[in-house]
Amino acid sequence: MRMGSKALFLLFLILLSPVAFASPAQILQIEISRDRGFDYFDISTCGETKAKGMLLDNQLQVIFKDAALSPDIKISKGRSRRIKAIRLEQTSSEARVIIDFTQPIDYDIVNVFGRGKSIIEIFDRFDQAEQIMAAWEKANLATRRQLLKPYKLSPDPAGKDQSLAGKIFVLDPGHGGLDPGAIARDGSWEKNLTLAVAQKTALLLQGAGATVYLTRNDDRTKHLQDIVDYANGSKCDIFISIHYNFTSQSEIGGTETYYYNPQSRPLALILHESLLAGIERKDRGLRRAMYYAVHHTTMPAVLLEPVYLSNDKELKLAGSPDFQYQLAKSIVKGVKTYFRGQSNK
Repeated sequence: MRMGSKALFLLFLILLSPVAFASPAQILQIEISRDRGFDYFDISTCGETKAKGMLLDNQLQVIFKDAALSPDIKISKGRSRRIKAIRLEQTSSEARVIIDFTQPIDYDIVNVFGRGKSIIEIFDRFDQAEQIMAAWEKANLATRRQLLKPYKLSPDPAGKDQSLAGKIFVLDPGHGGLDPGAIARDGSWEKNLTLAVAQKTALLLQGAGATVYLTRNDDRTKHLQDIVDYANGSKCDIFISIHYNFTSQSEIGGTETYYYNPQSRPLALILHESLLAGIERKDRGLRRAMYYAVHHTTMPAVLLEPVYLSNDKELKLAGSPDFQYQLAKSIVKGVKTYFRGQSNK
């Protein structure tokens, strides 16, 4: 069939359009320097892309979506006590700069608009959050026990969403009763916020066909050993403990996810990614820690620290029902992603 002149003209315009000649953005150069105790990665690029970070234990992955590594990429390596190794990875959809560290770190990323550069600032991780958590656990395990009173939500077999049918969850709202958890500057108690999020999460899981057990459904004191013993005896598929972070440095904020046993890491990674995307807080890392609840449970288990109550902006978010619901949705979305991956193995 012969193409008309009008069609030929339109085809000519399409072929001449910038989209037709578009090529992936490229990573051109990585310069590593050190200044005043900080390490800097200046990553030069061309094309439309920007860096996004993911801190996984002592490894930082700097991800450039829809980008490629230049075949002539240059890396100028500066000396640093923090940096253990650097490598590059290319997939069909993204380029990654992967940095292994010798110690726990924190980082910031600045994408310099219009200059084709992303600057990654690396510095020592410094806060007392893990020490505070360890001290609380020690005190909790030394206290007298109040009988655990779990609350069960049974699935609705007639519900439209049965994507989690047959799955069993134990959700642990951190603290409770005589143990308020962190107390924020405005007087908010961590125990009330964790319960609100756990209840919203439980309802969403129930709505997807799951059976859910809350370790408490009211303001009740709990003992860590009882929580672990109950979870291990429940034959649950997943255990999730919900907390909020706190430190003496009010400028620190962001999302952290903790696990301990190797079987828990895939779940922890997916939940961490889902929380970062859903509540859009700073990535403070996926971390392995010997917290009691995730150390002694026998099923995949994670402890979530979505925001810091010591950070005024995040404290305001934590008390918002809309934010709590978004957090609950992010948890459930991550859980569904995890089980889809398990079924494909």
